[in-house]
Order: sequence, then C-alpha cells, then structure tokens
Amino acid sequence: MPRTLYLLRHAQSAEKQIGQTDKERELTPVGVKDIILIGNYIQKNNLPVDIIISSTAERAKTTSRYLADTLRFDLDKIIEDEELYEASTRTFLELIGKLGDEYQNVLCVGHNPVISYLAEYLTKAEIGDMYTAGLVIIKFKLNSWADVTQGNGELENYIYPEMLYFN
Repeated sequence: MPRTLYLLRHAQSAEKQIGQTDKERELTPVGVKDIILIGNYIQKNNLPVDIIISSTAERAKTTSRYLADTLRFDLDKIIEDEELYEASTRTFLELIGKLGDEYQNVLCVGHNPVISYLAEYLTKAEIGDMYTAGLVIIKFKLNSWADVTQGNGELENYIYPEMLYFN
C-alpha cells in the first residue's frame, strides 16, 4: 500500500521579542496568508491527509491549526510532539517508523534545518533550504512506515507559497 509523507515547514513567524522564547514566536499576517494558500493547494489537488503531527512551538502549532481549518480537518487529529521542536533527522525517522500503518497520508509540521535535511535524506533530491510554509510531498512504495529509510522515498513535488500567488 503506497504511503505519502508531507513535510511542511511552519509558516513565516515574527522575530523573537524581548522576554519571549524562540518557542513562543507567532505567525506573521503573511505567514497566516501563506499557510491558507498551501491548504487551498492541498484541497484543490485532493491530497488526502489522515493525520497531522506538529512541533509544539507556537508557530508550528498555529500553522497546523490554520491548515486544519482550511482543509476542514478535525483539530483533534492533530498530534503535537515535543520532540519535533528541536528534532534531528534521526528523531523524525524514529517518529515516522513508529507510525501506525492505518495511516497512509501523514503530514508533519516542523522547522528548518531538519525538515529540509529530512526531505533530502528520504528522497536523495536536492531541495535546499525550504521556504516557510514550503511543502514537500514524498511517496513511498512501502507496506509499513517502519520501512522508511534513506533514499527510499520519491519526491513527488515541492510547493511553496510564492509559486501559488499567480495561479
């Protein structure tokens, strides 16, 4: 059974304010607009999402919620994972490998640089530094998430807001 992994970098966030931690940074109005644009792209192209897994940083959680609202996705199906805030590629791989095989289409919201590294690691494609609200779509011809490893994913697409403004 083929599987799809969507890797989404959180939308644009404000600079850290005095007295604020990095984890508390919020989305900018541009970030909100961008994630709604990405959500509309997902919806327009009938890309199924079974579950959303998000970092616990405010900018990632808010990105997940705006995306869920745009997709009319049940907010209760968003899983917030503390380890994704400052995750390594290994942490992401462990999380993916433990996913239940009842999920065919998983969307993870995370941060750079790891989200970009992970996309390249899984696909062997050159993606570079993902844009904020950038979405990488990776297909796997696997029966289980436990079998996901380096280079066995196929990069189906890489979408970012600037590509969609004129479409």
